[in-house]
Order: sequence, then structure tokens, then C-alpha cells
Amino acid sequence: MYIASIQQLPQAIQQAATSYEQPIAVIMLAESHAGQINRIIDELVESAIPFIGAIFPALIHGDRTFTEGAIVNVFPAVAAPILITGLNRDDYHIPELLPAGAAGTGSPTGIILLDAMTTHTDTLLAGIFNQVGNRIHFFGGCSGFSDLVHRPCIFTADGIIRDAAVIALTSLNSSLSARHGWQRLNHEPIIATRTCKNVVYEMNWEPAYDFYHTSVKTHGESDVTADAFYNKASYFPLGLYREHQEDVVRDPLLANTSDQSIQFASSVPENSVMYLLHGNTDSLIEAAITAVDDCCTAAIQSDHCLIMDCFSRTLVLGDAFGRELAAAGRQLQIHGQHAIPEGAVTLGEISSYGEDYLELFNKTIVVGLLYA
Repeated sequence: MYIASIQQLPQAIQQAATSYEQPIAVIMLAESHAGQINRIIDELVESAIPFIGAIFPALIHGDRTFTEGAIVNVFPAVAAPILITGLNRDDYHIPELLPAGAAGTGSPTGIILLDAMTTHTDTLLAGIFNQVGNRIHFFGGCSGFSDLVHRPCIFTADGIIRDAAVIALTSLNSSLSARHGWQRLNHEPIIATRTCKNVVYEMNWEPAYDFYHTSVKTHGESDVTADAFYNKASYFPLGLYREHQEDVVRDPLLANTSDQSIQFASSVPENSVMYLLHGNTDSLIEAAITAVDDCCTAAIQSDHCLIMDCFSRTLVLGDAFGRELAAAGRQLQIHGQHAIPEGAVTLGEISSYGEDYLELFNKTIVVGLLYA
């Protein structure tokens, strides 16, 4: 549910929590309220309902986006909120995610909110998958601020912190999908021949920026200069090859002309096979429709429809972003789903579905239907 007035947040959570013996609240807070966060946390603690939360550039409810208020969902919990800290260090620890008492609950769903600007985002997700495999289906997004400045953005009853992730485990089942709609421009693969985390230094054994600049000019017929890099590069992301799936998008953020490197929004493993991508309004909107179709193949009636849609998609789509949300909502109605789609504009999207690997996406829309 969308809560326009932050003052009503504790009361709304308490009312929704009456439906469950062991509730847990997931709160997505608009960044405009960051200055009020300590008071908000104090009031939430007084309500005595377990919660996790994160700050996002904007919120989604139906076919509209909001830069004020909060999106709140209350779920039946199978465990206490899980907090993972120190993700800027190599020695961070992932606690046991499935408590012994949850063994008989089937396949719970984990809602994960993750600091987008921290260091070990991809290794965290790999560690989580290695621990639980597909016994938990994860859905979530990377939080942070629209100016991409690294500030504390994850909050729990203990306060607001950075370099962290929080997880709420619910007994609800889920049907998940991730789609992006970006299409390959080149047929020949590009190899990330030298990388370090989210920085690529060489592509096809050539300086990364020179190679990328030439590729965009050749295949995209556009000039991506270093001084206004993101404005143009946003339309020409790179896709990591995944067998039998869409390429996983990696968003180029910054070109460093001193060493010819390119910084991406998420990590690019060394020797990754990549392709130059491009998209348009129609292909991106069609991807949102396909994501809904993917989720609705089973005969289910969802209690919650969650959407995480990338901040950089809003920049590319502009005024058409509302059309994308409206198209997703109409497709849900076509499938007989009554839940209103809601969620956040994110700085990275997270999903696992079926037997697939737990993945961090960029420039992607992730849809999740949660049901009993």
C-alpha cells in the first residue's frame, strides 16, 4: 500500500499486521524523507512490529511514481529480520538464512533490500545462493539516492546504516520474472579481458573506453564522449551473456580517460562475454508486459504484486515511463490479477526464479507475484 503521509506509517503497519500471527513489514521510503529517518524509525520501533526498510529515488504505485511517502507491505514472517553489514569489507558474514523452524514451510520468499553503492553486491548474492540454492526465492532491489552519492540507506529497528543488506523471509510463495527489452547491436562477442569488480580496463585486449567508444560509433551511430558519458552511454549498455536467457545488463556510468577504464553500476567478472545493447520505448515497454506474462503462467491469485524498476530506465523512457507501468498493470488485469502493482525505482534489481541463479540486474524491470 502507498502511504502518502509519513505520520500515518506506524498506524498503517499496525492495522495491516493484524492479519498475521507473526507479521513483518517491508518499507520502501522515498528519498525526500531521509532527513526524518531517525524519527520515523523511533515511531516504528514503538509500534512493536518487526520491519526492514530502505530509501529509494522514487516509489511506484499503480501507473504512477511518487517522490514522497512510502510503499509498505506486511507479510507473514518465518524468521526475524536478517541484517548483513560490512559489505564494504572482505570479511563480511552471511548468517544462517533458513532457521530450523522454517524447514517445513515449503519455499519461502526472501525480500532483499541492498545498498546499491556498496562494494560486495554480487559476491553477497553469490554467497546467499551458495547457502540456500533455490530453497528460497529472492526478490528485491538496490537502494540509494538519485544523485548516486553513497549515504546510509538501509534501516532496521537498530537505525539507518550503509554498506548493508536486509532480508525479510515470508511464508508466501512467489512467481518472479526479470526482463529488460534491450537488444544486441553487435553479433561478435566482446570479452572483458581485464576487470576489477565494477571497473573494466580492457575489452578485447584493448583499452576499454577506446573500444567502447568505437563500438558505439560503429554499431549505434552515436558519439559517446567522456565529458558527457552517462547521458549517451545510458542508451548503449552492455549485456553479460547468459545461456537460454536475456543478457544481464550492465550500466556504464563513468569513463576515466587517464587509464581508459569504464566504471559500471555492478560488477563485471573478468573474461565475461558481453554484447553492446540498445533499446527504444516500444521494446522496453514490451519487456514489462512479458515480465508480467512470465509471472502469470500458473493458476494463482496474488496477494501482492511487487515491481522493482530501474532508475536508469526512467531516464531513458522519460515521460513514457508511466506508459510502461500502465502497460504492466493492464497485463495483470488481463491475467485476472487484482493486486495493485507497487514497489520502487531502484539502482539495481534482484531476482531468482525457477532453477536460475540469484542475479543482480541493471536497466531491468523485475515483477514478483506473492501468494498463499
